[in-house]
Amino acid sequence: MKPHEFREKCRGILPVQFCPYTKDRRSVDLEALETNTRFLVDFAKTGDKDLVMLTNGSTTEFYANSIEEQKSVIRTVVDTVSGAIPVIAGVSQAGTAQTIRMAKYAEEAGADCVIAVTPYYHTPFKEGLYQHYKGIAEAVDIGVIVYNNPAVSAANIDPELTARLSKIDNIVALKDNTPLPTEWFSKTRLVRPEDMALCIGTGEVNYVAAAAFGFRYKSFVTNLANYAPQLSYAVYEAVEKERDFAKANGLLLTTIAPIRTLISKFTERRTKISILPSGYGGTFIYQAVGKAAMDLIEGLYGGPCRLPMEELTDAEKPELEAVLREIGIL
Repeated sequence: MKPHEFREKCRGILPVQFCPYTKDRRSVDLEALETNTRFLVDFAKTGDKDLVMLTNGSTTEFYANSIEEQKSVIRTVVDTVSGAIPVIAGVSQAGTAQTIRMAKYAEEAGADCVIAVTPYYHTPFKEGLYQHYKGIAEAVDIGVIVYNNPAVSAANIDPELTARLSKIDNIVALKDNTPLPTEWFSKTRLVRPEDMALCIGTGEVNYVAAAAFGFRYKSFVTNLANYAPQLSYAVYEAVEKERDFAKANGLLLTTIAPIRTLISKFTERRTKISILPSGYGGTFIYQAVGKAAMDLIEGLYGGPCRLPMEELTDAEKPELEAVLREIGIL
């Protein structure tokens, strides 16, 4: 897919996949990954929905996987999708050269686009970050998505740099995890739609909020869609198709808020060591929640997380099941 073609298709919901492991955590369960991928493809094909697959991302625990395991995840998803919907492959590494190697592999494997988070060990200066993404873009012919995620990199791509990056030909989109609405607003003013598609990286709630700035954020990344894509898609339709904020807010209150509240409760039970300020994340239990939810749904497989991520306790799993029943997933 040509970069400009992907930019036009970068809309709707972008489920970021969980990585299923065998019970002993030693191997990626590729058969389960195929099954979970087909579930999303079938959902997208029913009614020709706006859905783009995102794999080998943060939620996919790429950082806990070897390079060969990351490649196997990308290859498996691309082959399973078989062109039915666009596929974004995560290629993030701490250094530029390794990120470029992964981007080239993803292109060879047949991914439609690659996504790379800001370097997450030594924080570069602004020009170094620009050169990082420029180097990735020049190394491949497919589209590149800039991933702004301060929670994992301690760096923020501001509106000015976003606009500058948008002028690079095959940088086609921004996955934006900043928690600052003022930055969403500024990016909608500085970035031209024909240069870059804007995507909220933090799910349904922030997508609805960002829509207030002229409906420029056309998509959002969601982990909920791995097991309940119908809930995520209903929020998208209420905003993008119907322009009905009251309906969208009602959906958030009845279907999204109970899950988010439960995740917050589980987080507060654990001792946090992140020094990031409130709103920027830094501690994560949502992967364990999502995987445990998938294990409760017939035909899907979540499985365990790899260390250092924690599992839900035996006492917490019934709490999750009760919430899933409350919002109609079970």
